[in-house]
Amino acid sequence: MKKVRTEKVMANVNDYLKRRNLELLGSGGATSSSEQQAGVLGLVSPSTPNTFTFSTTSTQHTHVDHQYVRLKSWMMEASEPCRSELSQVLFPLFVHLYLELVTGTGRQAANKFFKKHYQVFLVNRDYEHTLSQVIGASGVNASGDLNSSPVIQNLKSGKYLVRLSELTLNYFLRYLKASENPTLLQIFNTYIEVEVDESGAGSTGAVFRNPDANMLASGNLVNGHTPESLSSEAAATADGMDCSVEELRKVKEVMSAIRTALPTPPSLCVYTVYNAYNGLSCATVNKQGRLLSCGFEDSVIKLWKLTPPDHNAGLGGSKRGMGPRGGISHTLLACDDSRTEDDEEGMEEEEKEEDEMATDVRNGGRRRNRGGELFALRGHSGPVFDMAFTHESSHLLSVSEDCTMRLWDLESGQAVALYRGHHYPVWCLAVSPLSMYVATGSYDNTVRIWCTDATYPLRTLTGHTRSVDSVAFHPNGSYIASGSCDRGIRLWQVTDGDVARILPHHKTAINSLSFSPNGKYLASGGEDGTVAVWDLAGGRVLTELFGGTQATAGVPGVATPHMDSVVDLSWSTDSSLLMSASSDGCVRTSQLKQGITSDGGSSWDLCEVGQFQCCGSSNDSSTSYGLGGSLLHTSFTCHNYVTAVVAQDVER
Repeated sequence: MKKVRTEKVMANVNDYLKRRNLELLGSGGATSSSEQQAGVLGLVSPSTPNTFTFSTTSTQHTHVDHQYVRLKSWMMEASEPCRSELSQVLFPLFVHLYLELVTGTGRQAANKFFKKHYQVFLVNRDYEHTLSQVIGASGVNASGDLNSSPVIQNLKSGKYLVRLSELTLNYFLRYLKASENPTLLQIFNTYIEVEVDESGAGSTGAVFRNPDANMLASGNLVNGHTPESLSSEAAATADGMDCSVEELRKVKEVMSAIRTALPTPPSLCVYTVYNAYNGLSCATVNKQGRLLSCGFEDSVIKLWKLTPPDHNAGLGGSKRGMGPRGGISHTLLACDDSRTEDDEEGMEEEEKEEDEMATDVRNGGRRRNRGGELFALRGHSGPVFDMAFTHESSHLLSVSEDCTMRLWDLESGQAVALYRGHHYPVWCLAVSPLSMYVATGSYDNTVRIWCTDATYPLRTLTGHTRSVDSVAFHPNGSYIASGSCDRGIRLWQVTDGDVARILPHHKTAINSLSFSPNGKYLASGGEDGTVAVWDLAGGRVLTELFGGTQATAGVPGVATPHMDSVVDLSWSTDSSLLMSASSDGCVRTSQLKQGITSDGGSSWDLCEVGQFQCCGSSNDSSTSYGLGGSLLHTSFTCHNYVTAVVAQDVER
């Protein structure tokens, strides 16, 4: 009886293995052979009793989808460079998981899994082509005859080659071992080859190798393949490129030249304020480049809209593009105003009146000039010295000679909070990345940290011996940098108010500070036109742009100095470009590049990318707009173009 039962069990096992295209090995050495084939760097020990541990996996749609989603979430939480290297593994796993679902559960569940996750691979043309072939093959063939397709046969007989560093590979294997991922582990061992490569060359994507290429390899790969087996020519052939060694060398030279070449200068948008008879003292543009705020010496703040009119319920409401092409991908310029006005002429008069009445009601009876000035904000009793928009541009903060800071609601144009704490005029302010905190610098030599929910300062930071003229928040919101007339820069901790670093270097007062978006560097500008870039980790100056001389003017790739005090500094979103502006009206964009010295050390330079003269006189190496007046504000927008605000000289 026991023998009959054993025979039935073995028959069922054989039938199952045949459906999965597997073989039942003989009893002699079956365990060790199967384990060597299934093991990945010691994940399966030779003493494991179960021969088919990684073969009898569940292909239920929910289990497969759960394993794949959990793997993607884990990869997204990994730090660089592990995250970039591990992204190569996703595509081979996705393709073979789909094929497993088609074979095991049917086309309906497999298509559900495919539609849920395939979009992320469409950015790679090779991946997109492979997916189209797999979908076509699975659609033509029934689930039982799926292996008859040449495309599927090629995928199952070949392997994807991925290059991972040893650190990343061990990190990934620990994840597979710590969590229950039998299907992922089986696919990883069967259809993916891993080459240990510390150079980081494998971050471009997984390379498919046909069966013939796999038979040529043996040695140092994780599954027994050597790095030498995949030369540059073999990799090119595997990618489907038919080119000679010489052509490949020329392509590499072009790619190297592109990497070392200076980037294209960013676009510059200059806004000029005319007839500022009441004395324009400061200006700022929000991060999206949609709103312009100007502070005047008569304590008034004026707000302008920089884009053509939209049909919206307010600054925070949903918008509908009115440009020639519409949509948010089209940047609307001032020249589009006439076009949008022509489009609006076709509206019925009754609809216009209803729209204007509704707008008046929403704005509390305050009529907005469409496409122009929105509000005139009144409340301060002295000149306005600095302003800043909140994270979502729903509110505006301003500081004044009257020793106060005010919070303005840009939907209603009303002041919603008044903050008192400084005893002397407040020169500058900065808003943390998520608008949780606000920092102000004053003539009373202090930096104060505020929360918009409380009208009193949360902390008072003392240490500077003279007036604080500039403040800036670190991108993580945990640190504040302050620059003073005492020629020193201090880095403060927001949580406890302690000084993290003191950075002495400048010989004149510090006018401007700006952290790079990646949080690694701090740029500082002085009264003498000097710009310094600091390494925050080491607390040292990486490179410096000296001011006051034109000795290097006109030299390609060398940043020319500023002739006057620095008024603004701003970084591009990728932290590669630094924009500096001085009161002489010149805006310079420089690239921060790392080089190698003759003794093998590293050096940093500010290589000039572009130079524009927004106002004042120009030199031969800059582009001049022929404008007079004074430069008040410059900054990078989130779209990586530069905005500048110029006050035109007027007769009083």
